[in-house]
Amino acid sequence: MLKKFIMPLMAICTMFFAVSCEESEEVSEYDNWKPRNEHYLDSIADLARCNEGGWVQIPAYTMGDNIGENASKSYYIYVKKLELGTGSYRPQDGDTVRAHYQGRLIPTDSHPQGKVFDKSYAASSLNEATDVPTLFAVKETVVGFSTALMNMVEGDRWEVVIPQYLGYKDNASSEIPAYSTLIFDIKLARVYRNGDNNNTSWH
Repeated sequence: MLKKFIMPLMAICTMFFAVSCEESEEVSEYDNWKPRNEHYLDSIADLARCNEGGWVQIPAYTMGDNIGENASKSYYIYVKKLELGTGSYRPQDGDTVRAHYQGRLIPTDSHPQGKVFDKSYAASSLNEATDVPTLFAVKETVVGFSTALMNMVEGDRWEVVIPQYLGYKDNASSEIPAYSTLIFDIKLARVYRNGDNNNTSWH
């Protein structure tokens, strides 16, 4: 009779252990998230300040001319130019644009390339022949994203690293934990100048 009780008990314990492990892994994915993000940002900022690996730093547009030489790394975005466009006009904060983009978090064990939290296309990779770039106002995006757009020309494709201060700060959502450094792949497809009689349909 004892054997009848032992076997179900062992099965229950095994199930409990498996569930506990799953919960532990889920929680640990974002353990020490703030310092891990700061460390990642430091590594990119160091490359940009030494002009290594193709990385450059660009001050947030909200800083204007008030940014000093030794300003905090949180006041900059960090950019690697992947493709150079042929446009000449850089969007202003009152303009509207069409852009392809993918946003992800810093790399983790479960997501070595960084978990994707948003993108403008449905498939796993961009197909410019069929994917329609998203239409939005420059000023409707977070400061870091807006700063990138305001320094790009049509056809540019950049990898952009945005400090949490220029992103969502300590705000959290179901997809983006608080204090997240954001990594975007942005392709600026078209710019519509504010005040022009624009047809914003994609064709």
